[in-house]
Amino acid sequence: MFKKENRYMTKEIAENLPVEIAILLWDLIDNLTVEKDYLQIFEINPIGLGVVEIVHKQEVLAYEASIHIQNDLIKDKFKIYVIDSIEHSTMMFSNEY
Repeated sequence: MFKKENRYMTKEIAENLPVEIAILLWDLIDNLTVEKDYLQIFEINPIGLGVVEIVHKQEVLAYEASIHIQNDLIKDKFKIYVIDSIEHSTMMFSNEY
């Protein structure tokens, strides 16, 4: 699940999410130490002064963790889904689902 080949992102993600954030989200999935659910959820929350909180969740085998990063480009709160269909994985904004 979530193999490194055949990873995709929607056009909206490619155009609106800083590439370093996309790489970080894939890395968080890759380094997950519990059994991975097919749906990975990321809540991106700017908390001030260029600090962004990323909350990583999944439902089956409940998991939640958060990290804080420095990023001046993220100004709004949003949610990202990464969905694995065995053949490929796709990163998208929650409103694209």
